[in-house]
Amino acid sequence: MRTDRPGYQYRRNKDGTPVHYWNPKRAVKSAPSFLSAVRLADGLTDEQIAVECRRLTEELRRDLDKRDMPPAYDGTIKSLIACYKDDPTATLRKVKHSTRIRDYEPSLRVLEKAVGERRIDKLRASDFSRWFDNWRKRGHRRAAGAIKLLRVILTYGAGERLAGCGQAREILANMRFEQPAPRMTAMSYDQCLAIVKMSAEMECPSVGFVEALKFETALRRIDVIGEWAPTPEGGPFRWRGLTAGDISKEMILKVRTSKTGAEVARDLKVLPLVQEALKAYRLPEIGPVVLDEDTGKPYWDNRYTEKFRKVRDKAGVPADVWSMDSRAGAVSETVEATGSLEAARELATHATTKMTRRYSRGDGLESSRKVAEARTKNRQ
Repeated sequence: MRTDRPGYQYRRNKDGTPVHYWNPKRAVKSAPSFLSAVRLADGLTDEQIAVECRRLTEELRRDLDKRDMPPAYDGTIKSLIACYKDDPTATLRKVKHSTRIRDYEPSLRVLEKAVGERRIDKLRASDFSRWFDNWRKRGHRRAAGAIKLLRVILTYGAGERLAGCGQAREILANMRFEQPAPRMTAMSYDQCLAIVKMSAEMECPSVGFVEALKFETALRRIDVIGEWAPTPEGGPFRWRGLTAGDISKEMILKVRTSKTGAEVARDLKVLPLVQEALKAYRLPEIGPVVLDEDTGKPYWDNRYTEKFRKVRDKAGVPADVWSMDSRAGAVSETVEATGSLEAARELATHATTKMTRRYSRGDGLESSRKVAEARTKNRQ
């Protein structure tokens, strides 16, 4: 047994190629049970894998040595982030796990890497403006996300009466930054159909089923594939989501949405794309509805995204069409077909039509034609 790459493990894809991982619980016996395995980059040599495993293991050992010592605030942004992440009362602990790993943690890493050493009591409005401009060069959404989290941690620091945070938060509160333009892309019926058919050809029909169900029902992806998340106490990851029990023998789907808790009922028999997808995808009799063909288990969100891209590209669908755009496609098609934002709002379970307008991404041409025809008919 090799000892030069602690925590190493691997699995093989269907084509036989290995996928390499570093497992913290195999590397260090005292590692907390809630830590998950880290996938290593593809294409690494044996020596590079060993080096990466040793690096991650040493980093974990240092973190474990410090875990009983609460972080100290020294006036820098980096130390404020450490206090915020360590505090069980902070907002970071109250957001959904998916929101934390998708929005909060990436933005916190940007802040720590770019401006972590800056003293908070020395900050000025010109600093915030300059940072935003620099971050924007690497993406407007990246810049907006970093500023949003900067507001969050300064608010936390001000609430904890940490030196400099209140004044910096007040300066930032009086500033406005240009927000990124909303996405204008919506998946079309033809694009979704192409993805459904290609997923069957590529022997991963679960992708086609997920996209078809989202497009026809306007459900969010998390409500279809579910979510792996640690327990509230920080315990091991567990899955929760759509199960076979949520679909009756009559093919009626009933579920509560994860975001608003709204009750949703959909008749899958009258949804053409879903019926097309079910020609290749077999619904399980028990357990999770959507399973990754490679593992036989529910998808991790990033794993699903990776597989979706492969199917989308092979299907000839433009790269600027994302998985999230099937929900926008559902809303846009509903508005075009009915001319009713209210109907689209009910389909998407939005609280207000203001949010529905953000998802309706057509140019309004067909809707305006229907309105014109209705007005003309009314005059007659």
